[in-house]
Amino acid sequence: MKRRWVEPAAAALLAAFGCVSFDPAGPAVPDITGTYAATIALTLSNEFEIRTDTVAATSLTLQDTGDRGRFTGTYTIAATDSGPMEGTIATDGTLRLSLFGPPPKPIAYIRPIRELYPRCDLALIGIPLLRGALEGDTLHFSVQGAIPCLYQVDGVTSTVHTHLDFALAGVR
Repeated sequence: MKRRWVEPAAAALLAAFGCVSFDPAGPAVPDITGTYAATIALTLSNEFEIRTDTVAATSLTLQDTGDRGRFTGTYTIAATDSGPMEGTIATDGTLRLSLFGPPPKPIAYIRPIRELYPRCDLALIGIPLLRGALEGDTLHFSVQGAIPCLYQVDGVTSTVHTHLDFALAGVR
């Protein structure tokens, strides 16, 4: 014996859910695709010194992956250093950069930065994701973090808590 009430209930359920649409690509986000000329500004400060340095990135090449605001790309700093970039862009142009340089830590293994601060252990850098924004053809990221640096004080090597500010600005 067949229960006839199941078929109309199933048909009503399918009709109700059939009217709901889902956009697999998500809402439209600004197009980040392009090649950017960029500059990285760094400020290192602790009880012994405050210094500001800049590093020119010859290019950042970014491409939208088509996956809900995710993008990938590469950076090139002179001919000596290049590496991966990866992140997300929101509908309002807000950026989160989850990968900048060889993993596992953002910025820790970028050669020109390591050469600027040889006494600091960038592998132990404590920073969150780099955050920023895309405004027209200009993008910027910034982050603050802490790293241990070694200093000679009265003939004794001491580890000093050091603050690092990182800012990147690029124009396409």
